[in-house]
Amino acid sequence: MRQPSMHESIPLVLTGILCSFNFNSISAFSLNSSNHHVLRSDLRSGLPYSLSLSRSPASAFNTKLYMAKEEDLPTIVRNLNDAILKCQPEFIKTCKVKVDLDTDVNTNRLRLIATKSIKKGDVALAMPNDEQIILTPELARKNVYQNILPAKYDSWTGDNGMLALLLLNELAKGASKGTKGINKPIRKVEAANLIEAWIAALPSYNEMKDRNMHPYLWNEDDQEILQSSSTKKIYKLLDDMEDDVTWLEEQIFSKDREKFPQEVQLNGETHPCFNADGFAWAMAIVVSRSVYVDGSSRIIPIMDMANHDDFGVQEIQEGFMGTFGTTKGVVVKAGSTKNYETGQEVFVSYGPKSAAEYLLEHGFLPKASRSLQTSVGEITFEIDQDDRFYDDKLDILEFDTYDNAPMEPVQSFDAVSELGRDGEPDPAMIQFLRLLKMNGKDAFLLESIFRKEVWEFMSMPVSEQNERDVLNAVADACTKGLVGMQEIESSVDDDLSSPAQLCSTVRASETKALSRTLEYVNREKEALDLKEYYQERRLKDLNLNSDWNPDEGPARGDVYDEDDISFGQARAPGSSLDW
Repeated sequence: MRQPSMHESIPLVLTGILCSFNFNSISAFSLNSSNHHVLRSDLRSGLPYSLSLSRSPASAFNTKLYMAKEEDLPTIVRNLNDAILKCQPEFIKTCKVKVDLDTDVNTNRLRLIATKSIKKGDVALAMPNDEQIILTPELARKNVYQNILPAKYDSWTGDNGMLALLLLNELAKGASKGTKGINKPIRKVEAANLIEAWIAALPSYNEMKDRNMHPYLWNEDDQEILQSSSTKKIYKLLDDMEDDVTWLEEQIFSKDREKFPQEVQLNGETHPCFNADGFAWAMAIVVSRSVYVDGSSRIIPIMDMANHDDFGVQEIQEGFMGTFGTTKGVVVKAGSTKNYETGQEVFVSYGPKSAAEYLLEHGFLPKASRSLQTSVGEITFEIDQDDRFYDDKLDILEFDTYDNAPMEPVQSFDAVSELGRDGEPDPAMIQFLRLLKMNGKDAFLLESIFRKEVWEFMSMPVSEQNERDVLNAVADACTKGLVGMQEIESSVDDDLSSPAQLCSTVRASETKALSRTLEYVNREKEALDLKEYYQERRLKDLNLNSDWNPDEGPARGDVYDEDDISFGQARAPGSSLDW
């Protein structure tokens, strides 16, 4: 029997309310990656806010939920499809799909299937950018939470945190029939019914936690293993969530528990809402379902139920729709190699991501990640604030690297092992490291006269010592990343979706990527004398790279005015000969 993957729709009953779980998204970026500080000046209140970097204790909620009976599963399908039909054509411009049950009832999942033939590249589902049916960070900031959150509210979880607050508000409204939460945004009946049906299809906190559906809700032992299994650290993400919800509880939620209840009751069952557990649940839903299109993260109900396939499909993308093709929105298209017949499942791609990114965002590993054909690890470097030339380097990164895209002094890069690029470092990483390691005799390149050219200079070897320092930095980073992983025993588990097995696969993938990169840079160290460095290139540009021979005189027939030439072959002032 095939095991359900983490992203699949898992219907369940929350005391009569049917729910389904589906992790999918194409989020181009996850949580805010800013570094923590021991003390941060909070822009939300102007007061200093001390951070606790410890993780929250395990949840005290023990409410049990029951899986939906097979005969109950059509209810959620009927509710969603009825809502979809009523939203056409105002809120759904093109719809060649519907929600359906998987043919293998043992997986208990929902999916999108074609209601008519869909040819390669055709639009299967198109929805306009209407905030009545699409959740966006701007909807939270400028509508729902306007005048509740400070104008300069700045969270560690960024846009994902704003989407999580929207989700908690919809949960509170739905559970209380509108007496809890914030009664925004104002929606037409059709849009409200669609959101209500979609909310009912989401998994509960307890179900996600009991079934280990997302790393954010794993137990602490499994999270600790994941922390040591990847260069992308889950503790950083958990700390960001904890810091944000601590501030929110102290400054917002606790001051109006009628509007922001800690728990909500759904027909007698308890679900955490505006508290730490509720925020963690909402963040898991957001990072697994949100998509990044048109410069913003957003959650798009119904589209988020399309499952992932590795090959021949496309990501959810922006597009134009409507009678005249002028309405801007979001579309699901058939892939370039796939035709769908009526009744076939319609898939999307969640994007090119590493195994760790798939696990941390979607809670599962696709087949391509499990095969280790492409393995990715993350390496992070930072310019030392004690560096003698720190200000010069920072100035170059801010103003003289890429147009309209200044670089930060902390940069993360991928170490990749794949066919055709087995361990070869990212050229952008080497370019950044050459600047980072610039010192000694090479530091003259940091002078203001070279300021507009120095970043381009970094794309080529600077000096043998600088290049050696760069390769050593990469080797040290890879070695450091491998140490923790090698101390953990590999897991052998028939359940491919168990936390131990998922961590083992991520660990194997990143170990391969870091090992191949380490091998590559060690080989490069042996060939440093074969590279051409800045000095040689500069002499060549000036045609001064040939050896000087004192026996060589002027060619026969050449006549020079000795008064115009000094001993050092320099131009005499006022002479016509320019060397």
